[in-house]
Amino acid sequence: MADQGKFSRAVEVTRAAHRGHLLRVLREVGVVGEVEATPEAARRFRETLEGLGTTFVKLGQLLSSRPDLLPDVYIDELGKLVDDVPPVPFAAIREVIARELGLEQFATIDEQPLASASIAQIHRALTTGGRDVVVKVRRPGIEEQVELDLSLFRRTARLAERRSGTARLLQLRALTDELEQHLRAELDFEEEAHNSELIAEVIEEYRDDLFVPRVVRPLVTPEVLVLERVDGVKVADDPDLEPERAARLARVLFRAYIRQVTVKGVYHADPHRGNVLLTPDGRLALLDFGLIGRLDDDTRTSLALLLLAVAQNRADDVADLILSLSLTTADSDEAGFVHDLRRKLPRYHWRPLAGIRTGEGLADLQRLCLEHGIALPTSFALVGKTLSQAESIARSLDPTLDPVEVLRSEGWKVLAAEGERRLEPSQVLAFAFTQLVPLARMPRRLAQLVDKVETGSLKVGIAPVQLEDFEHLLRSTANRIGAALIIAALLVSSALMARVSHGLAVAGFVVACVLAGYMIWRIFRTPGGL
Repeated sequence: MADQGKFSRAVEVTRAAHRGHLLRVLREVGVVGEVEATPEAARRFRETLEGLGTTFVKLGQLLSSRPDLLPDVYIDELGKLVDDVPPVPFAAIREVIARELGLEQFATIDEQPLASASIAQIHRALTTGGRDVVVKVRRPGIEEQVELDLSLFRRTARLAERRSGTARLLQLRALTDELEQHLRAELDFEEEAHNSELIAEVIEEYRDDLFVPRVVRPLVTPEVLVLERVDGVKVADDPDLEPERAARLARVLFRAYIRQVTVKGVYHADPHRGNVLLTPDGRLALLDFGLIGRLDDDTRTSLALLLLAVAQNRADDVADLILSLSLTTADSDEAGFVHDLRRKLPRYHWRPLAGIRTGEGLADLQRLCLEHGIALPTSFALVGKTLSQAESIARSLDPTLDPVEVLRSEGWKVLAAEGERRLEPSQVLAFAFTQLVPLARMPRRLAQLVDKVETGSLKVGIAPVQLEDFEHLLRSTANRIGAALIIAALLVSSALMARVSHGLAVAGFVVACVLAGYMIWRIFRTPGGL
């Protein structure tokens, strides 16, 4: 039954791809050819993803953070993805709540949802203790659907990376793994509850301006999450606030996201306008923590230094930090990357405030890396999208916000916090231990090396890498020489057979001519491909 479900879903996806003119899309994004990207194809692509449901909507949202993969027109269109679907009948929602928590926990539950998305829908409720809350309920059957789609994605990514160097450069399997991680986190409301409390702790220092709704424990399960209800409105382009208050909120919001990324290494990775509310008391409430970004300590430190170098217009330092974060090969054009970076980075400095866009700068860095064969880690794309979204919300509060100046002013605080962290006794001891242990082993290893040199037992192994093109050239050359020898043998043998049998001779000449014609066609069509 599982295989039948996979086959049915594969057929459904194939039909949707055909209706959405997927081949045209692949040509426009540069996967199978080069065609100018058009708004019409981008719109059809977005509508196709929306029609295929949860997993594909999340894929589109993830791709919207990858300007290195898609043209601007596709990035803009995918930014309009709407995760809004018809609600599940309340009877099914009521059944989930009864099974997971028990209906006796609530005095009333509003049958009309406040919101209905592809993973969950939200209902207003009143607990038996009189607390005004919202209940987030996972849609029945959604987990099985996501598992089916992820299985198809994994198989497709493996096949593409085996057959395409471009797919390997784009890290399709890593992209699939990231999508899987995000979806599994969003499906588990216990993890979302933990994430909410974690981010609340991270932004505690900004509590006068930012806050996270409290999780109502113990009313939390993998399928149901109860949160305190927050009244507010979405941040509009013209917020009803005093200019000074709006400017403060804008600066605090952007600064909070910078510090989440650069100091804490854990950040709210989906701060779009629907997830940030302006409350009646003039604060900003952050909502929906199904998607959280996490960075290891070394990557976090490198990103902090990278953002500071971008803000200070230091192109060589930016290049060094990006290369230290990235995967490069013998085909990577590092010199060309540095040259283009020196040319482009100054564009984001000494400009009118309205012309400065941190998000655009990070997107340009991603594109530049791809053009020169440098594979950035997927975490960079999510950080770039997060800061771009946070900047967009901050600018809607204060259009005069200068994000580069905020980055520059925050840089020293970030460096001070990093220095303080590095000087903690546990950090100093851990660093000293990891450095001293190899040094302590050095004399023994040197003695072993000298002993092997003296006895003549030293062996040096060389493992060749990046020989795919050379191997392809040798195989192509051998194939063509072999085909030429076969054709020549056929011609000679056919000429000799002419005295014995004209029919066999003619047949041999025909076969030789067909093979020769095919070889010539292949040489002109795909040079070096036979």
